[in-house]
Amino acid sequence: MGILIMEKYDKTIYGVIAGLVLPVIGFFLSFLIKTRGTLITFDDYWQMTMRGDHQQDILIFCLIPNMFLFYFTNFRWNTYNMTKGLVGVTLILGLALFIITL
Repeated sequence: MGILIMEKYDKTIYGVIAGLVLPVIGFFLSFLIKTRGTLITFDDYWQMTMRGDHQQDILIFCLIPNMFLFYFTNFRWNTYNMTKGLVGVTLILGLALFIITL
């Protein structure tokens, strides 16, 4: 039943949209998790993300939601067109991560 519901979302554009939105959600989740109990403001966290010692750690954390969605789209729901969009965006973001951290 669940697979039949997901068939209507088996379009590459849905994977691209999810691949772009989930890292943003991952960034806010990483802010909440990593700054719990500290006095770091969102602006400070953003500066750490762009130029800090924990830059790569934060940016990789942002891609974790894409990995979870990949598992479901590829192995559970068999929505391969959606998986293509998700993987394409994740590869581009991973390349951008590599370039930023150089």
